[in-house]
Amino acid sequence: MKYVVLLLVGLFVGALGAIAGIGALRQGTPYDDAVMTVMSQQMGALRGMRERNQCNAGEIERRFALLGAIAAEAEAAFHAIGDDAQFTRLAQDLRDAVQAAQAQQPTTCDALGQAMSGIGGTCKACHDVFR
Repeated sequence: MKYVVLLLVGLFVGALGAIAGIGALRQGTPYDDAVMTVMSQQMGALRGMRERNQCNAGEIERRFALLGAIAAEAEAAFHAIGDDAQFTRLAQDLRDAVQAAQAQQPTTCDALGQAMSGIGGTCKACHDVFR
């Protein structure tokens, strides 16, 4: 009887381990979270520059370039989203806003704030629909 109980306990623990392992393998890479995290980090850094009134043109340009690269990955990160046409339009709006901000080449904190408002608006528009 003792051996039967130990066998059942062993099978139960093994099944739990297998279920946990399969679940971990199915998760894959949280690419969408990574894209949003990097975008949030860049926007936060730009916001911080503006709040501290320490707006360095080179640093602004670098951060906008990173935002542009991440914005280009939005559709790849969220490929399985419900309304693809609407998401595609919003992702393009984000890319356009980042390009417009880069074209402004803000060198002052006031100009940075204006450039960031367009980007922030596109982020909010997408989050209002898909979050």
